[in-house]
Amino acid sequence: MYKIHAVKCQQYAQRSANNMADVALMVSLSIQQNWLTVGDQLADVRKNKTDSKYLTWEMKRNTYEYLQANKHKMYAQAMAVINSKQSDTEKAQSLMKVFLRVTGLGLPKAGFMCQLMAGLVGCMDVHNIKMYGLDPKSLTLAKNPKTNKGIEANSRKILDYINLCHDYGTENLWNSWCSLLATKSKKWVDGNHVSEVHYTYLTGE
Repeated sequence: MYKIHAVKCQQYAQRSANNMADVALMVSLSIQQNWLTVGDQLADVRKNKTDSKYLTWEMKRNTYEYLQANKHKMYAQAMAVINSKQSDTEKAQSLMKVFLRVTGLGLPKAGFMCQLMAGLVGCMDVHNIKMYGLDPKSLTLAKNPKTNKGIEANSRKILDYINLCHDYGTENLWNSWCSLLATKSKKWVDGNHVSEVHYTYLTGE
């Protein structure tokens, strides 16, 4: 699943700033939402922009506006990291700092962005927290994490999160999450179906 669909998402995200912003928007829209609904939400925001009914939640509206204002800078920063000769952990640290500046993204969703764009880190959401028996408080950053000073103050926690995800394995986190989610609704055919829609939500293919 990961080797097909996650890799396709990574290729899509790396193609342009607009694509990367689309991926980040999908990540934001997935917060506290049924994954089955995210494709329709993404399509609606693409069509209606700030008038979308799915941006009435102020945090998600702020995320959308941040992405539109900063996507080219973010894309340039992210691609410079991805194409660098840094180690995977160093790349993950740099990318997490880029994505944690996005309004509304905490450790799990910034990690999800790293996974979807660079094949690093991963998303420790409510399903994975329960699956792996984690303490949700360990995934919460200190106050004001969006500033340079705030991010640096959280650098140890960011590195711990990266190491946690990489210890479990980015690919394993993707595949196990998709397989688990497939058991939550009869609308999913199987884990492969859950995995596939990550890409089809973005492209319509």
